[in-house]
Amino acid sequence: MDRRQFVRSSVALGGAMMLSPMARAAEAGVFADKIVFGQTVGFDSVWGGLYKNYTNGLLAGFEQVNAQGGVAGRKLVVKRLEDNYLPDKAVANVKTLVQEGVFGLVCMGGTGNTIATLPLLEQYRLPMVGAMTGATAARKPSAPLFHTRASYADEVTKMVQHATTIGLKRVAVVYQDNPFGSGNADAAKAAASKFGAQIVALIPHNAKGDDIDMVVDKIAAANPQTTLLFTSPTSVADMLTRYQAKHGPVPLPQPWILSVTTPKTVFEKAGPLAHGVAVTQVMPGPNARTQPLVRAFREANDKFGDHGNQTYEAVEGFLTARVIVDGLRACGSNPTRDGFIQALEGFGTRDFGGVRVHYDRNNHAGLDYVDVTMIGSSGHLVG
Repeated sequence: MDRRQFVRSSVALGGAMMLSPMARAAEAGVFADKIVFGQTVGFDSVWGGLYKNYTNGLLAGFEQVNAQGGVAGRKLVVKRLEDNYLPDKAVANVKTLVQEGVFGLVCMGGTGNTIATLPLLEQYRLPMVGAMTGATAARKPSAPLFHTRASYADEVTKMVQHATTIGLKRVAVVYQDNPFGSGNADAAKAAASKFGAQIVALIPHNAKGDDIDMVVDKIAAANPQTTLLFTSPTSVADMLTRYQAKHGPVPLPQPWILSVTTPKTVFEKAGPLAHGVAVTQVMPGPNARTQPLVRAFREANDKFGDHGNQTYEAVEGFLTARVIVDGLRACGSNPTRDGFIQALEGFGTRDFGGVRVHYDRNNHAGLDYVDVTMIGSSGHLVG
């Protein structure tokens, strides 16, 4: 099944649910034959490719379990609503999903969206597993949000630590002028202080990416040895190409990007200029076949997902599905929202095929796994 078909199938399923009134459930979202989760995410946004990969990994994991009879005889279903990476729309979508009686939420996209919806999760004790953000502000133990990725602070710390280890201590930081960007800029300042680096430029920019020339001029003026880019894949590619055009022949000084900044998109748009861009990753690579989690992902993805979607984000979505399934199984035959939350908080440290996830009542952070890769000459990641 290709990516477009796979995504369409999940949307069609959600649409069918909206058209067909569901019999009242004893617990929100729990029916005799299915458990219904909700998702608000920006497929139609600058981060759309990332979120589609992420969601397809989740759905491959769910479909694998459904083919085996589901959880306690119930299939796992996702109703998705588009939020265009807009916090206000994400909040409205969560309210709609609560009114329509979902059991919980899965795989939200975006820092601002996640932070904006935390009060609703607390108000309704609505569990959510997986959010495509590593922002510290989104990691609030009182909210029933269970993360399945390391924090951005973990990633940024790894960037600065690695850069200073190889002698790159003059650091420029480019960041979107929003919660995603400013949080990472703060993490970079903290990491620079810890590892003896010097922040020579802090450059906010518009998330729409219409100020790229201004950004590259400021980078050039600061004369950094390395550049941390906390922005979208398209903006990263534009910065690589515009810097080369305006300030070449020397390329943008050793760029770094976060795991959410889809390297494939960067390479497709920037071509050879993307070669050498360093990328932090919060999952084992999709080709790391020695990892049991990756082998399980590939088996599920090949049979139930998008065979071409061998991405880090899809592995993350698949891990999220695994966490959800384990939590539901711990609830027994009559899952409830509160029981599901308690089951996840009772995990302690649990191994998911070589990746350890930890939850307890005071810690929903999940994991701190971070690795360093680089975009190779063909666009593939090398580690």
